[in-house]
Amino acid sequence: MTNEQAVGRVPLRKRKRRPEDALPHSVNHWIRVEPLAILNEGEFSTGEIARMIGEDVKNVRPHVLDLYRSGCIEFAGHKLVGGGMRPVYRALVLPVVYDETYRKMSLEERRDLNSAVVQGIFTETMSSYRTDHLNQDEDLCLLWDALNLDAEGRKELLALLTATWEGAQAINGRAANRLAKSGKAGETTFVGLLGFERGRSGRLESGYHGVKKK
Repeated sequence: MTNEQAVGRVPLRKRKRRPEDALPHSVNHWIRVEPLAILNEGEFSTGEIARMIGEDVKNVRPHVLDLYRSGCIEFAGHKLVGGGMRPVYRALVLPVVYDETYRKMSLEERRDLNSAVVQGIFTETMSSYRTDHLNQDEDLCLLWDALNLDAEGRKELLALLTATWEGAQAINGRAANRLAKSGKAGETTFVGLLGFERGRSGRLESGYHGVKKK
């Protein structure tokens, strides 16, 4: 890493891995999962990340560089750390993409965008699971199923998920006002909404949670 390194994400054509390979690779080792989760909080050097997770920087640096070269994180520049200028990294800066824009994107652009979004969902889920925060949460919500929908049903579901997301943002705003008045810090709660066409063409007649035929 040099001072001439461009700030941001490695261009797709120069990455070590394709998005479809980088996505599962990014979350299949805890020394990649935890740095990804940490970088969602801000910009840090490999040394700072190593201290946060209690690992030798020699073990952490290869994983962080691998994440960067695979397009999973961004280079954020250099800052003074421990008496020297060190390269620092950050989570991917994701744009807000609306329906019209998404439909105009190429398959390659969609694949790259979606891999980054799914990576974020996987990262926060895996980090919370392995640290037992997810398992100790008394107000946990994990719901999923497969629905057999027609075109109108797909539109209805999209509208519902969009409204739910907007409702969650409104809840966040009201909570922020209460926390500001009370002076409390609150708890960062991960929220994710998914709705997409299943990868296999096989039908689940009763959904994932229905009674299986013998």
